[in-house]
Amino acid sequence: MKKLIVGALLVALSGASSMARAESTRVPPAVVAEAPAARMSQTTAPVPAAEASDYAAREAATPALGQFQGGEATIFIGGSALAVLLIVLLIVLIV
Repeated sequence: MKKLIVGALLVALSGASSMARAESTRVPPAVVAEAPAARMSQTTAPVPAAEASDYAAREAATPALGQFQGGEATIFIGGSALAVLLIVLLIVLIV
């Protein structure tokens, strides 16, 4: 009987967030008269030739960085995952 209660509790808690209902009383925006269409001046971006030469100079200054190998893989566990794990452990220990 305890397993049935624990199972029902897990199902109820996992669906708890979907029970909330968000409603908004959205007020439609006020309609304004059309503004006269003004032509915006379009400018083109300059070609980043200086930036490319800057990168080339950096690469030439430190050629050893080309052989960089990344570090070891790490696993990050967030607070939510720890909270869920703690709840499951508590339920298992109680039963």
